[in-house]
Amino acid sequence: MGWEGFNLGLMEGADFSIKAKHLVLEVFDQANEGLSRGFKTYSEATNKQISEAYKMGDVAAGDIMSQEKYWESGLHQQRLASIGVLALDWLMSSLKGALQGASNYLNASHPGKGPYKGDGWLAKLQGEYYERFGIDFTRGPVDVCHIQELVLARNAGIHRDLEGPLEEYLAKVNRPSFIESGEDGKEFVFVTRNALVAIIDDAEKFVDWVVSEIEKLRPENAPQKA
Repeated sequence: MGWEGFNLGLMEGADFSIKAKHLVLEVFDQANEGLSRGFKTYSEATNKQISEAYKMGDVAAGDIMSQEKYWESGLHQQRLASIGVLALDWLMSSLKGALQGASNYLNASHPGKGPYKGDGWLAKLQGEYYERFGIDFTRGPVDVCHIQELVLARNAGIHRDLEGPLEEYLAKVNRPSFIESGEDGKEFVFVTRNALVAIIDDAEKFVDWVVSEIEKLRPENAPQKA
């Protein structure tokens, strides 16, 4: 059976929503909660030990444990940041797969004539959708800049040791949703739950709109099954 016998909206839209909310967000929540519980337990126990050391007059031991707690706090922040970056990577990969899958749906009636020009996969897909289907990403219900920010933030987080990705993100997005400043003043990618939920909602709306536009181009004689 060909693609024309299926409801594309149910397939691509539902698959993306499941991955975004029941995998990406749920793993993000559970990982954050687990790390936060562990750090809270560690902090409470360490604070007690530090207090006892100072009460006993062992200033050196108290200072050492205080420094160790400070280092551990920094590591905890890095762990939380890493969870957020992995969530962005997973979400971006799922979004890319949904858009590519939707474009493949009309290979027979609207064959591609690539390669398509663009700086990065999103720009190339944007060009492909416009040339093949007349679908303009800038006319959707979600500002395509929000989708672009997901890609930029993911790249900056994944390639944090390279020069360029973070600077590109900060240069292209006026009010970045996924940036925090460390105690040293350096900015880094950090994902809060509110920001992740917001980009998931935007991505869902974007995917739903894209597949609805694709479905309008179905051959008239193609039966649509729910």
